[in-house]
Amino acid sequence: MNARREGAPQHARASRRRRLRYTLNVVIYVISISIFLIAWYLASDFFAIPRLFPSPQRTFLTLLELVEDGSLEGDIAASLARILAGFALGSAIGIALGLLMGSSRLMRYALDPYVNFLRFISGIAWIPLTTMWLGLGESSKIAVVAYVTVFAVAINTLAGFQAIPRIRLRAARSLGATRLQLFFLVEFPSCIDFALRGMRLAMAGAFLTVVAAEMIAAESGLGFLINSSRQFMATDAMFVGILALGALGFLVDKVFLVVGTLTLGKYRLGR
Repeated sequence: MNARREGAPQHARASRRRRLRYTLNVVIYVISISIFLIAWYLASDFFAIPRLFPSPQRTFLTLLELVEDGSLEGDIAASLARILAGFALGSAIGIALGLLMGSSRLMRYALDPYVNFLRFISGIAWIPLTTMWLGLGESSKIAVVAYVTVFAVAINTLAGFQAIPRIRLRAARSLGATRLQLFFLVEFPSCIDFALRGMRLAMAGAFLTVVAAEMIAAESGLGFLINSSRQFMATDAMFVGILALGALGFLVDKVFLVVGTLTLGKYRLGR
């Protein structure tokens, strides 16, 4: 009974600390965004030609116009579909590649030159070629997004293999684990957190690459919105596209982190 009585106040204090921490985080977010908006307003007011640097009010009105005619939602959906398709494909290839290199020393040395050569070639450099090879449709954009995703995921997955304590592998072998049991019960679970962190890093590259691809060869998407607005000096629409891109990336990253933590939290994602 005494232990239970002592535990209740401690639980209440911990709960209050969590609420206070959450409130403090929200306040910091609000203050940070407010400072950004004020700085934006002052910067736009500094320009002699408002069209060159639209104010927050002008950008917000343009945002409403693009939402009302449905073009912004269509561009966001197009970019998001390309990003998710390429990201999923590249992540699957990257995880498989990292597992293959980690589980076999022969394959690691055979593939290492290609991985460390290709990962330094920007996905943007491949856009002209992929449009010639795959056309101006969705395939070329998905391909370059998958390309930039593969290497970050593969290298992080391989790092997960290399970070496994040798004593853990020896313990599994001493208990009679077969090669398949060692892979599925020790090696693969140890790589999951590393692979997921590589996927988070690769997501940023996917956003960067898809915008460049949409600027060069697309009739929809946030990159297309930004590029087409530039031709008409519609900087307010360009600002909308840029802000939408940042907000979309922020939300996708948070969703990825939350879903990953809820489903694979025991592998330390988000901790």
